[in-house]
Amino acid sequence: MRERGAVLLLCLAQFVDVLGVTIAVVGLPEIGRGLGAPGAATQWVVSGYALLFGGFLIPAGRLGDRFGHRRSFLAGVAAFAVASLAAGLAPTLLVVLLARAAQGLAAAFVVPSAFALVLALTEEGPERVKAVGWWTATAAAGGAAGFLCGGVLVQSLGWRAMFLVNVPICVLVLALAPSRLAGRGGDGGRRAPLDLPGAVLVTGALLAGIAALSGVVPVVLAPSALLLLGMFAVVELRSANPLLPGRLVRSARFCSALAAAFALTCATTPASVVATAFFQTAQGLPAGLTGVLFAPFSVGVVVGSAAASRLLSRWGARLCAGIGFGIVVAALLVGAAAVAAGSTALFTASLALSGAGLGGASVAATHAGTEVVGDEHRGIASGLLNTAPQLGSAIGTAVIGVVALSSDPPKLLAGMLVAAGVAVAGTLAVAGLRDRVAKVTDVRS
Repeated sequence: MRERGAVLLLCLAQFVDVLGVTIAVVGLPEIGRGLGAPGAATQWVVSGYALLFGGFLIPAGRLGDRFGHRRSFLAGVAAFAVASLAAGLAPTLLVVLLARAAQGLAAAFVVPSAFALVLALTEEGPERVKAVGWWTATAAAGGAAGFLCGGVLVQSLGWRAMFLVNVPICVLVLALAPSRLAGRGGDGGRRAPLDLPGAVLVTGALLAGIAALSGVVPVVLAPSALLLLGMFAVVELRSANPLLPGRLVRSARFCSALAAAFALTCATTPASVVATAFFQTAQGLPAGLTGVLFAPFSVGVVVGSAAASRLLSRWGARLCAGIGFGIVVAALLVGAAAVAAGSTALFTASLALSGAGLGGASVAATHAGTEVVGDEHRGIASGLLNTAPQLGSAIGTAVIGVVALSSDPPKLLAGMLVAAGVAVAGTLAVAGLRDRVAKVTDVRS
């Protein structure tokens, strides 16, 4: 690949941002003890990041289209570094929560612009398939590696290291980006008017929906989210320059890719939460060892992503995604059997299998979605393709919290079976990932 260094740099930045979603999960008890905060309050260390990250991906992607993706990327990385430093040095839980929210907002600007730059740096065909494979692998591996990195850092260096580790990585990205990305496109942007009302409404809907799923006055926020979504749909239909391009939204292939990405994380993220509870609560394992047991999951993601990247041109996105979903379903059923048998080894094996299926299906779905994206819509398409799995994680985790973790003792077997059911339902989305018989042009204008 001609632009390998630049693509790897962009993937590294995305890895850190996605890692931030899960890295604090294992360390929440230590944060609570270190700052003298109750467990219910420390949960917002995770939820606050996910709330701002998922809520602002769509408008941030559109702003990248408008003002230039390189500018948006560099500004987001710099802000992420500052917020990470603030979180790592925070004297109180309130400062940690504010810094984590700032991290999530910064990540929302980094990820869609980084992906748009990846697409701009590669030509359609095998070169782009490989780049999308790397991108998807680092995204899925980042979420999976958060459990491993968080556990190891907390046990060896303390909870502050979970945030401070981001600073030198961001500095490295900022130091290399000017030379790696110079003259590669992405600064010009488009001078079309911004759909400000649409951006405000969809962001408000996402923020309200994710907050409701996190347990914040759901009776008020859930209906509010639906109302804001309805208002957003009305505004978009009447807008001359809608936030979501109509031709993109009407593409069955793109919508199927979004549905598949949503279903994958809606099944696998809750299973990871159940795994954490199983290892630490049911098996009594320490945070460090729990993190290490997630290493096979990360390895599985990389292996599955690499395999799908090689097989996409031969088998097509629909078959690759279908096989990936099948592997995820099998893995979650193995995980359910491990819970019933009380077997740590069997659950660890199920994580490796789940990671492979997640990596393979994610590459296929992302590739199918990006195939129908033109230059002018790269940012917003990336925002959507990254928002879908974030919403899947949020909704899946909320459901598992009610089904499995709200009782004492937790109903871990029920949680795994529900996750498997979601994965089975998600296979329906694969039907829309049909291979193109001709070049798609309906969403490139």
